[in-house]
Amino acid sequence: MQTENRVVLLTDMKGFTAATSRQTRDETARMLALHDALLLPVIRAFRGRRVKSIGDAYLVLFDAPTEALLCGMAIQDRLWDYDRRVPEAQRIEVRVAVALGEVRLVRAGGVDDVFGEAVNLASRIEGEAESGEVWFAEAVWWVMDRARVPWEDMGSRQLKGFPEAARLFRVARDEVVDGPPYGNGGLAFVQNLPPPDPEVLSRQVADAPAEPRRRRWPLVLVLLVLAAGFGLAGWRALRPGFDELLREGRLDEAELELGALGAKRGLEDGEVVELQKRLDSARAAAGGRELRASFDAWSRGLADGSPTALDWLRRQARSTSCERRRMAARALGRSGTREALPPLRELSAAEPPLPEDTASQLARMIWPQGRCGAGDLAREAIRDVEHAAAAGPRRR
Repeated sequence: MQTENRVVLLTDMKGFTAATSRQTRDETARMLALHDALLLPVIRAFRGRRVKSIGDAYLVLFDAPTEALLCGMAIQDRLWDYDRRVPEAQRIEVRVAVALGEVRLVRAGGVDDVFGEAVNLASRIEGEAESGEVWFAEAVWWVMDRARVPWEDMGSRQLKGFPEAARLFRVARDEVVDGPPYGNGGLAFVQNLPPPDPEVLSRQVADAPAEPRRRRWPLVLVLLVLAAGFGLAGWRALRPGFDELLREGRLDEAELELGALGAKRGLEDGEVVELQKRLDSARAAAGGRELRASFDAWSRGLADGSPTALDWLRRQARSTSCERRRMAARALGRSGTREALPPLRELSAAEPPLPEDTASQLARMIWPQGRCGAGDLAREAIRDVEHAAAAGPRRR
């Protein structure tokens, strides 16, 4: 099991339960197949990873909040284009919710699943949205590119299961009458996607109305039997190796592989630690600039007094990733607020300063025991914050 911060996008179809009560099984299967044909090309175009489907609902993970919001906009514009071509009874309308936070990625029996507060929050936000809308959490607002996504502040709302009111936002709709609700602002990034012609889509899904999904399970059972017969080495040989996944840029799958190995050997195992470093390096190469921009945005949010920003940075300061701890120390220090001091002191205590004698310094260089300089950065940040607080409020 691997825990990390991810962007969670949740979609839900309007009126699905009522529709299934008056449809045959084949009609429901066809509707779900059309739903897949409309949404999946858009999700893939924005590098989203669909973790699971629950009836009519999708749960999709993204690395970047802006990509998730643009994907939600593109989904709504594509469905608008489809719905204007079909009778009202055949329309497919969905609500989209986006949240950001810690999730736990789990793979069992060949099936992926994801849990965590961000999933629960997305589910509650989705309940606030209407069909055709894209709503998102405050955490997403702090780190998204606001120049690319128009937004509206919907105020704070009390959500079931959350003790404090949550500040929510909505992607602003285009003002053009009788046009796509989001002006194709997201759909314009999807290349070579033909218009959603109902006849073409109907022919595409006619031969595979959801039954093949059930036929996957015998294959999973066969693979599990093979795994039992040939052992873990044989089972792993049937799956892409960690190195191959890194080369192909399939970092989410590499992370699941690493999580399975960590669950078996322990997170402190030498090979697990080394593979984690390589995965972190690959992630930095693939999106390091956006990650740094996210930390900068959270730092500004903390400086503006956002408790959500403080909570996010505190979590990053406790991350198993050395780079995230270092970036958290810098971001907390840049905020210049006294609220940053507790997580900075915690980070400083977790990685105390090196002894002054030369022998200890050399020993720590050879056997770092989890050190990566985050504690030193935290101590520098503490001095900066305390100095800034003594000098009085900063002009912003």
